[in-house]
Amino acid sequence: DHGTWGVLVHAFPDADIHVKNALLECRANDVFATINITIAREEEDAYAQALAFITHLLQAGFPKSYQIKLKSKVKAYLPIKGLAKSDTHRFFANALAHASLRPQLEAYARAAIEQFEFYADTEGEKNCMPGSYAVFGLGLLDSRYFPLVQHYMANVDEEHQSVQDQFTAAFAEQHGVTRDSAPVLAACLRACTDNAKVRIQAELEDVEKLELFCQQLQGLEGYLVEHMLYPVWGKLEKLAALARKAQGRRKELLLALLAAASKADT
Repeated sequence: DHGTWGVLVHAFPDADIHVKNALLECRANDVFATINITIAREEEDAYAQALAFITHLLQAGFPKSYQIKLKSKVKAYLPIKGLAKSDTHRFFANALAHASLRPQLEAYARAAIEQFEFYADTEGEKNCMPGSYAVFGLGLLDSRYFPLVQHYMANVDEEHQSVQDQFTAAFAEQHGVTRDSAPVLAACLRACTDNAKVRIQAELEDVEKLELFCQQLQGLEGYLVEHMLYPVWGKLEKLAALARKAQGRRKELLLALLAAASKADT
């Protein structure tokens, strides 16, 4: 027994915190919550090993609010404005270029997502929950990862991060409003801040798409519906003006949205 200090220092076996071979070197420091990754050979297997290294560490209790220090010749970033151009971001964007790593990136994200935790190299409006870059990349690439996006959004702390606003705008642009994307869009809008701008108004001119959108807001509390409509239409007055001009089924749907948003919360 080395006392608590000894336990703290030796919390992770050496094999867990250091890996070195011809492809890469990874070294983790739990005191500083940093993971240094040097990619010696820019190939899929190097990123696969690095992802396995990080995921295993997180599952073993490594701090979730960590950061990556990356040495790599590749400089990829996600096509989303407003994200930190950090090494952590770059590592996941680089890994996302390898299609076969997507299931592993999802496994990493599920291990990393934790409410009230944030990557250590982000702050202010670039603050983001661990798992953000993997989730955002996967969510834009493939509908198979829509459930992952919903899981992420359910854990977002919108008081301390706003990057979900930019992701939601990119998601809407990429996937539009469809039977598959509508529930995900609703989960995103729910997690957005009031600064989000989601340009789906033109698409919602289509009555079937408007119908899909309305279905997602049924049964929610009034303040929540209003919160979710705001990134799309702005103030309710704007929606009311549209409803007045609309006709037929479209008018019914817009009025139903207004009614849902102004419903007093029980």
